[in-house]
Amino acid sequence: MTKKPNTPTKVDTGALKHNPFAGLASKQGAVGACLARPSDAKPKPLPRINLSFSHETAGRSGKVVTRIRGLPLENLEAIAGRLRKAIGCGATVEGDDLLLLGMLGERAEQWLKGAGDLRKIVLEQPLPTLPKAVPGVVCPPASGTASQVSPTNRSDVRLGQRVAIVMKADQTSGALTEGIVRDLLTNSATHPRGIKVRLESGEIGRVKIVFG
Repeated sequence: MTKKPNTPTKVDTGALKHNPFAGLASKQGAVGACLARPSDAKPKPLPRINLSFSHETAGRSGKVVTRIRGLPLENLEAIAGRLRKAIGCGATVEGDDLLLLGMLGERAEQWLKGAGDLRKIVLEQPLPTLPKAVPGVVCPPASGTASQVSPTNRSDVRLGQRVAIVMKADQTSGALTEGIVRDLLTNSATHPRGIKVRLESGEIGRVKIVFG
């Protein structure tokens, strides 16, 4: 009698009927998105502005000027205008530097430190211009803060008053310099081009606007 070969019996090993990693596969996109999300990086700080102040007299007929180096070049004219108004001095741009008429390093440094981000200083609206005076006619005041007086009448310009003048060097451009009157230099009662004055900061020019 021939024996049949033993056939291995199939045994139920309890194989898993589901893939335990299937759930992870569905979350792969979300995990990848989280990993790819950039972190909340802080903005890079602006480069520090290093200012230097010096006083010069050479080649300026004995007059002292304050030179400021290191100011932002993109809005140097705007900074000059704000400084001119804030401390009542002449301010001009020379190359990459700012020049102030007078020994004003400490005052300028104090104002610049309190001005915040110097890159955000912008040009202000130009000062109002009064119409030409006509004899016997009282002109209405221009818009802004100019008072109802004429810059061509000596009686309307007083010591200690805030005015805007045009200096001889600025007559072509018409640029105005604002400050406080220290001396009246016109002796006549009127002058068609404005009463000549000297400001407390030393500038000399003819009055174009008288502020109340």
